[in-house]
Amino acid sequence: MVAVVTFSRRSEGTEPADTVWGRHAVIAALREGRVHKLWLQRGGGTADDILPLAREHRIVFQWVDRARIAAMAPGQTHQGVVARVSPHRLAVLDDLWAKGRPELLLVLDGITDPHNLGAIVRSAAFFGAGGVLIPRWRSAGVTGVTAKAAAGALEVVPLVQVPNTAQTLLDLKEKGYWVYGADAAGTSVATMDFARPAVLVIGAEGEGLHRLVRERCDALVGIPGAGGVPSLNASCASAALLYEFYRRGLTAGQTRPKL
Repeated sequence: MVAVVTFSRRSEGTEPADTVWGRHAVIAALREGRVHKLWLQRGGGTADDILPLAREHRIVFQWVDRARIAAMAPGQTHQGVVARVSPHRLAVLDDLWAKGRPELLLVLDGITDPHNLGAIVRSAAFFGAGGVLIPRWRSAGVTGVTAKAAAGALEVVPLVQVPNTAQTLLDLKEKGYWVYGADAAGTSVATMDFARPAVLVIGAEGEGLHRLVRERCDALVGIPGAGGVPSLNASCASAALLYEFYRRGLTAGQTRPKL
């Protein structure tokens, strides 16, 4: 027998197609008002955090067993909670200036793996980047995998879709931004003298930056390592480089520290 608690008057026909899972992703979607229906695993241990928000937003709520939850998010670490949500709203470039000029922006060039995208957005939020820009083509979109990997960061840092990455970099340079592209053969991040405001561009693992994107960069920056493997994946490289910007006081609301 399935117990259903109704907190909403939304009809089944108005429910969107997007599905997210995992505690952080669902809580973030609840706080943003995007959840239409919730499923919680009996005895799953997540209800204490989620039920108050579900009541607050008058959400249709349903208890189900472990097998039902697993079938709704096959092969995923769902943490006993799945939600049907409205699609995540992608920002436009002009949205970034609403609260003043961001000191650091992250541009992704050819990141097609949704887990990598979510992990990068999480790092961007953690280290204070003002926005993450993705191209309309050759890019992962926001899926349940993205939302789970982002762990709520999609509601913290704007995700901006741009029509053309190379042209967007030119536009940002006209606004005074310095553009740094991640490249294994670039100047070591340990010795790079970054200027602000800055744009950090991350390419896909293996393929790297596309030619026109590379040509728009003011400098290329690399991450030195011990050499056990030739490179880091895109999400790990993003985190390492974003940390260096943060350490130097070059992200949101910071001033350059004395090093």
